[in-house]
Amino acid sequence: MFDGIVVSQCYAVEQRYSHRFKVHVLRAENVTKGALGDLLDTPDPYVELFIPTAPESRKRTRHIDNDINPTWNENFEFILDPNQDNVLELTLMDANYVMDETLGSTSYNISQLKVGQMELVPFLIGKATTVYLELCLEVCSAMDLRFSLALCDKEKLYRQQRRERVMLAIKKLLDTEKPRFLPSSLHEVPVIAIIGSGGGFRAMVAFSGVMKALYESGVLDCATYVAGLSGSTWYMSTLYSHPDFPKTGPEQINKELMKRVSSNPLRLLLPQHITNYVHALWSKKAGGQPVTFTDIFGMLIGETLIPARMDTKLSELQEKINEAQSPLPLFTCLHVKPDVSELMFADWVEFSPYEIGMAKYGTFMTPDLFGSKFFMGTVVKKHEENPLHFLMGVWGSAFSILFNRVLGVKDMPGGSTMEEELEQIKPEHIVSEDSLDDEEPRKAGVEDDHQHAQASWIQRMVTSLFSDSSLFNTREGRAGKVHNFMLGLNLNTSIPFSPFTEILTPNSPDEEVDAVTDPDEFDRIYEPLDVKSKKIHVVDSGLTFNLPYPLILRPQRGVDLIISFDFSARPSDSSPPFKELLLAEKWARMNKLPFPKIDPKVFDREGMKECYVFKPKEGEKNCPTVIHFVLVNIDFRMFKAPGVPRDTEKDEFADFDIFDDPQTPYSTFNFQYSNKAFTQLHNLMEFNTLNNIEVIKDAIKDCIVTRRENRTRSSVSLSLNEIQNKKFLKRDTRVQEHK
Repeated sequence: MFDGIVVSQCYAVEQRYSHRFKVHVLRAENVTKGALGDLLDTPDPYVELFIPTAPESRKRTRHIDNDINPTWNENFEFILDPNQDNVLELTLMDANYVMDETLGSTSYNISQLKVGQMELVPFLIGKATTVYLELCLEVCSAMDLRFSLALCDKEKLYRQQRRERVMLAIKKLLDTEKPRFLPSSLHEVPVIAIIGSGGGFRAMVAFSGVMKALYESGVLDCATYVAGLSGSTWYMSTLYSHPDFPKTGPEQINKELMKRVSSNPLRLLLPQHITNYVHALWSKKAGGQPVTFTDIFGMLIGETLIPARMDTKLSELQEKINEAQSPLPLFTCLHVKPDVSELMFADWVEFSPYEIGMAKYGTFMTPDLFGSKFFMGTVVKKHEENPLHFLMGVWGSAFSILFNRVLGVKDMPGGSTMEEELEQIKPEHIVSEDSLDDEEPRKAGVEDDHQHAQASWIQRMVTSLFSDSSLFNTREGRAGKVHNFMLGLNLNTSIPFSPFTEILTPNSPDEEVDAVTDPDEFDRIYEPLDVKSKKIHVVDSGLTFNLPYPLILRPQRGVDLIISFDFSARPSDSSPPFKELLLAEKWARMNKLPFPKIDPKVFDREGMKECYVFKPKEGEKNCPTVIHFVLVNIDFRMFKAPGVPRDTEKDEFADFDIFDDPQTPYSTFNFQYSNKAFTQLHNLMEFNTLNNIEVIKDAIKDCIVTRRENRTRSSVSLSLNEIQNKKFLKRDTRVQEHK
């Protein structure tokens, strides 16, 4: 079933087929309300179907006015687990303006049906009424989830096409180099990934400068992937959703972005705007999808950054890569559990225009299905694809969680950073079952009740936002929430295996990287998701660490060079810039994934630099090189371009601190940038990137030589059987050695 493996602890999904139960509600005869009731009123009958064990358990026909022999002729489907005791409960109802009346009910054990056969079944209600149903049970042989750790076919095809483009781009970038440093075949073309960290608008603006430099220097054409987290995903969303990208580069798009962030987005929190948002969310809520504050936050971000593209969907970004003309964008969030710290347990969820899913379980879906209702790998209720702005809210939901800081209504003692506050947050603070996401009540039979429910919900939503019990004063209900697409699946025992090493068991204490002093960090990452939970909570990936390395470290992607840009907050401009990178290293070590040794003492030896290079040890195979750019102002103060001194010794425009200035505009919580602040930060990171283009070129050359010398270097694709055979073979070998 699996044709690849990604982490040392991988949960194989046991593929069990579900049943599709088809119900054709035909007609009823002699519908009665009783002798007295029939004298007073002719019934307006409808049928309600209920299967307690089904995920989409309750369905109903339309009501037919004044008819004792109604014909509905309506079809319904339920997805069932054949291992459950599935019982159909049929209720005949009479629709009324005030309250619907139950006329009678009966039940049917579905196990009586033979798979593949249709039966006409009469249901007797009371002594006189009969309801006729056609019932059919089928095996769901086609799944809506893809169970595999291999890359999807579209990404595989993209990589083939992109590699040809990258080969030409590298030759253009390195046109003055000796032939030995140029790729002579497609195999020698390295897979290069660019990644951006979180950090709110600071990260977004800084990444805009980075992408301009990479685009204009030609480095972006050499990259296969661009991955972002939180604030960086906001820039990626703005860039890739722009109708003129990639024909129009970041320069013009960044100018538009500067105008967008120059005004305060909190103006969108005026009551008239909020009321419009809440009305828009009602259709989502009424359709059966969960709604939380993250939905509203996503609307705020969308209206600020992509107001003309609020209907854009993630799947539509495929047109930006359909000819491999741009790097494949990857976005991320976390799945967290309500009762476990996200620093201990979190599943990384990856998003691309092709697929959304979790590599830990080898479970993926097309983007249009994310948010739909699943059971046993099959969609039981398809919802419209969520707009890109909803995903932007999820990807950057740390700001939804700490929205009171964004509003400026609450200051933390000691001026704590966002990162320090997030470390104190536990999932139960943000994922409680708030009243805005209560389950839909049993639906009444008339439209007036629907309208009443809508008005009531909208009133409660608006009141909760602006009353003393406002969501602004509590973190509850802030996490994003979607239907659990792994509901009803069966997870087999984890398979401890690394495709890159002979070690088949979790790391021993001696092997653990000592990057982080907290012994609880990632302590429970090997635990599985709860496949019985109807919904899952999704939050900003920065809650665990602030760089999206897990997306890029998937062995199937076989990345050779990672150009990493870290815009995370630091206590001061002179503070060591390796905290997030060290966390990524620890995560990689615990998952048996190759990662260069990060030596934090390089800071003591070399001091603060614009970027640091961490290479694999000699002979270490399949390990990427990491170029770690940090947010720092060093040479930019003296040079207006690489090698071009400024006109004056001290240029006020360039002489600024990022974290040391108490009045800094670059606070993580600042969502309004003056044109000057935007331009300073944008130009700083553009300069830092261009100032180190030779460092990037040298790393690309090293990767080309390494691939030439290591002909076996490739992405990993092993079948589950191959993994298990190799596992047992090595176990037998060890047994023989001990005899």
